[in-house]
Amino acid sequence: MNTSDNIAVVYGGYSSELEISVKSGKSVAGWLRNAGRNVYEVMLCKEGWWAEIPQENAPALRCPIDKNDFSCTIDGRRVRFDKVFIIIHGDPGENGRLQAYFELIGIPYVGCSSRCATFAFDKYACKTYLRDSGTWLADDIMLRRGDSWSAEQIVGRLGLPVFVKPSDGGSSFGVTKVKRAEDLTEAIEAAFKEGDTLIIEKAVTGREIDCGVYADSHGVHALPLIEIVPGPGHEFFDYEAKYMGASREICPAPLTEDETVLIQKEAVRIFRRLGCSGLVRMDFILSTDGKPYFLEINPNPGMTAASLVPQMVRKAGMTMEDFLTSVIDGR
Repeated sequence: MNTSDNIAVVYGGYSSELEISVKSGKSVAGWLRNAGRNVYEVMLCKEGWWAEIPQENAPALRCPIDKNDFSCTIDGRRVRFDKVFIIIHGDPGENGRLQAYFELIGIPYVGCSSRCATFAFDKYACKTYLRDSGTWLADDIMLRRGDSWSAEQIVGRLGLPVFVKPSDGGSSFGVTKVKRAEDLTEAIEAAFKEGDTLIIEKAVTGREIDCGVYADSHGVHALPLIEIVPGPGHEFFDYEAKYMGASREICPAPLTEDETVLIQKEAVRIFRRLGCSGLVRMDFILSTDGKPYFLEINPNPGMTAASLVPQMVRKAGMTMEDFLTSVIDGR
């Protein structure tokens, strides 16, 4: 890719993760500018689509995006984009909808295809895709809005504790760890506030380990692992633990060499199995019997300086500028 090509870094979205997406997108845009790339920041939200053009001593100028060809007009000049870096968490940038749009109008983008993103983002669909592949998966039950259910049935099948979470949500919105059957109703209602489908998953005892995986022109690679240790009062990596410092993130994860290699190989295998491209982050629970149970995949992981993937990249000895360049130019 020519360094003079126009790159649109697209952030925002229609979900509860908009604010996080904006922070990630601005970080990515800054790193790419530092790498000498010609970057435009594009906001997508329910209010509209626009390119944000910085102005000295004034708020950024909003130039509307023409959805017919994803172009915009700046100072009377038509600007078209040669490649898109999607950094939207949730709808529509992580569930395949935006990818399908770019595929239809013929603009290359960084990341998973629309087909891959669609089932990778949906936790139940993703696990179903992996069930016959030898992947370690916790037992689960899927519910759609309006389905009948009973606490007795759920506990009888999965036991306690369980996690109740939106099947197609992120950033731990609507996720609850349930230890008592009488708390299932509230947890299910919270999950349904984020979407129409939820997954109830048997809690696996172990350590949460995260692995970034990316593809460049040289192949598919796993980044150093991170262990997530929730702080006091947090039994899992919930929103507060993720974004408000209520957890410890240890990189590299204090594992044996065999454990590290096992999880990294598993992450690369799943990446290939699902047909991923670009950059993803996978979450695992390393159980007490040494098996890495796959939890979920994040097709567009958080990318602020403090986010997990940038920590992994730095631990691998790369700058974010070089890393993003290799990912963008690798497709």
